[in-house]
Amino acid sequence: MALTRFDGHPPVGDLGMPLVSLLAIAASLFVGFGNGSYVVRYSPAAIALVATGVTLVWIASWPRCAEVLVSERHNRIDGGLAFAACFLAAVRFRGGLYATGPALSISIALVVVAAAVALVLVVFRYPQQALVSTLLLIGGASIAMIVASPAPQIDVWSMYQAVAKGLLHGHNVYTQHWSPNLPGQATIYAYFPGPALALTPFYALFGDVRFGVLFAFLVSAILIRRTARAPQAAIFAALLLLYPFLTFSIEQSWSEPLSLLVLLLMAWAVRRQKTGWAIVALAVLLTFQQFDLIFVPLTAAWKGFGVRRTALSVTLAAVFIAPWALAAPHRFIEGAFTYEFHYPFAYASLTIFHHLSDISGVLAYLALVVGVMVALTIAMKRVHEGGSFLMGCSLVLMTLNLVDKVSNFNEWELAAGLILAAGAEALGLAGRTGARRQRHSRAGFSS
Repeated sequence: MALTRFDGHPPVGDLGMPLVSLLAIAASLFVGFGNGSYVVRYSPAAIALVATGVTLVWIASWPRCAEVLVSERHNRIDGGLAFAACFLAAVRFRGGLYATGPALSISIALVVVAAAVALVLVVFRYPQQALVSTLLLIGGASIAMIVASPAPQIDVWSMYQAVAKGLLHGHNVYTQHWSPNLPGQATIYAYFPGPALALTPFYALFGDVRFGVLFAFLVSAILIRRTARAPQAAIFAALLLLYPFLTFSIEQSWSEPLSLLVLLLMAWAVRRQKTGWAIVALAVLLTFQQFDLIFVPLTAAWKGFGVRRTALSVTLAAVFIAPWALAAPHRFIEGAFTYEFHYPFAYASLTIFHHLSDISGVLAYLALVVGVMVALTIAMKRVHEGGSFLMGCSLVLMTLNLVDKVSNFNEWELAAGLILAAGAEALGLAGRTGARRQRHSRAGFSS
């Protein structure tokens, strides 16, 4: 594999792809294959796959990886291998836990075709066309999945449908009730109010909140593409949509794509020096899910954002949430905090926690605390020194997922999306660095 340092002046027109970007692709695939192999509970092999992905993210966060370039010829081969893996995943992992009928067959076929078309187009150096075809085909596959599974037996979908209907009638999300589909499912709104508000317009328009989840996925892919001018950025966007079992996550109506979308909007706003939009984006993020709070130390350490802007965003989020909490304080505490803390230990989680707890409960919780603290410390240091905010978010979230008491498909999917976005961001930085050096070289030659 041909490697070149930035200071080695790579040839004009063949700047290649940073090593960190290739590591990001590999990490997302390892996580995707481990995450997609769920059958009742995850096997040790699945945990080994995601642990490999987490290891690659730790390596990718090392600053030297952003200084190494892989030649265009080699990263073209690597891109082909990545989409070949996506094709295998499309054949192997067929989404639709509760879906039936012809629409399910259409959804599965469209995912396979999307992966095959993207593979061919990337191999023949048409990444932009690969992204366009993936957007259309995966969008169609996801709509077909929603049609094939009109009422999935999962509490998340029932919860969002119920609270969206209630919001349209002026009810507080924390005071609403609904009947569970299965015994033991949640009958209380278990997040901050943001996701319910964001998904309600899609319920009003289409009768199903899952169209909002699909919208977040598609827009996130477009934002990843716009992270860098280089056409290779389309590879990262297409890989987001070809993530193994993506239509399964659409069916389940998990709202983590909303968090991904807002984080990408925040990173975009900071790059464009639109400070006000970045502050609003972080405030919106903090009204979503509880685990999003783990990103607050990173935004405070981020040179492009800082402590004061983070404090302002936290204040705005608190002001927004306060009326919902004050209107029903007991239900708010029960839904937003107590429910999460008392969430039962699940052996089906994709985490090493239950393996460690079989040895010692103290060891499992020690690994959780130490792992998250070390990841946060390193990520904050890198971000403060000018490193990628999205890379820092991915590092922290992947480490948390690996050692947490409960880590499900949706949390791993979000982490994979963040590392793909970080890979595209590194590609954009390499392109800008190379362009500056080319201009300087030409100026020196002219003089």
